[in-house]
Amino acid sequence: YDNLYLDMNEIIHKCFRLNNGLVYNWFFAYLDRLFRIVRPRRLLYLAVDGVAPMSKMTKLRQTYFKTAKYRADSEAEAILLTEIFRAQGKEVMPRDTYELENPVVKMPGTEFMEKISAALEYFIRERLNTDPEWKDIKVILSDANVPGEGEHKIMSFIRAQRSMENYDPNTRHCLHGHDADLIMLALASHEVHISILREFDNPNGRIPARFYQFVDIWILREYLELEMKTPGCKQDTERLIDDFIFICFLTGNDFIPQIPSLEINEFAVDLLIEVYKTTFNKMGGYMVNTDKIKDKYGAYLEVSRLEKFFHELSLCEEKILLKRYELQEKLLRKIQSEAAVKEWAKGEDRGEKKTSFAQQFFYPVETSLERKSDDVVRIS
Repeated sequence: YDNLYLDMNEIIHKCFRLNNGLVYNWFFAYLDRLFRIVRPRRLLYLAVDGVAPMSKMTKLRQTYFKTAKYRADSEAEAILLTEIFRAQGKEVMPRDTYELENPVVKMPGTEFMEKISAALEYFIRERLNTDPEWKDIKVILSDANVPGEGEHKIMSFIRAQRSMENYDPNTRHCLHGHDADLIMLALASHEVHISILREFDNPNGRIPARFYQFVDIWILREYLELEMKTPGCKQDTERLIDDFIFICFLTGNDFIPQIPSLEINEFAVDLLIEVYKTTFNKMGGYMVNTDKIKDKYGAYLEVSRLEKFFHELSLCEEKILLKRYELQEKLLRKIQSEAAVKEWAKGEDRGEKKTSFAQQFFYPVETSLERKSDDVVRIS
């Protein structure tokens, strides 16, 4: 790879969880490990989240209000359980202290983020002066004082490179991060030679281990080209990718809410692709138009085509909501059945309860299971 881009906030969260004096050593060792895995030849770009756009700040504020009560309730419950266990004579381990437990600590402008910026500057200077592998590398640090999120600053830099006259289209880029938005941003860049380095835990084996894998965007582009094309139509792959990114926004992201009937774990992306393919000819073409991207007042969406797409998508909404209701009812009956079994097993007058239990729970559950065997919300 020629260029390596690091979204630093994920690395900061991993290395600075425990309030320990060795965290900076772990931090630098983690950066060295990523550098040795990728071995960039030209550029290393380190991007720390700065002030987020207003749309994300609004959504984050809503999230904080929701999680504040949950966190307070969890803390009260933990204290109560600790007292109960101690009263029972059980040993209770002390809770670990986390430096980043409060989300405000990692916000731009805090003392903690100033320390991170100073540590990164020291790390870069030290490696440039002592490590021979860093000799010919250009290093750019965009700390928390620069507005924008890390992944967006990275993509802005890549787009700026593409606009230069001497830019090499065969430049190979590597991004590190676990956020799914990186995949969409990499597709939106329309760079062919771009990969995402992701880290995952080994689910198998007795010893916990961490592995790294490369997500090659050019392979994903090939699959999308095969998946999105409408039979009998000559289509532009780049515009298909733009439309794919846009319809995926309907499932929500960090900036906009989702359509309530669309859930990713209910195969919403498959549904969106299928509706797009079946309505492409009715729409009359692509929904996203980037030809006017340099026009200050340019429109990027074909509203009439989008309206037709929404109409076709709305025809599936009632089926999705009905299926959700059926699954919720089935789960409720299962919970009631299990509760009745426990009550019947430990209660008195078992013979009488056995009859009422069989009449109320066994037979309805069995017949409902025969009628509704498909537990997956998927519209074909």
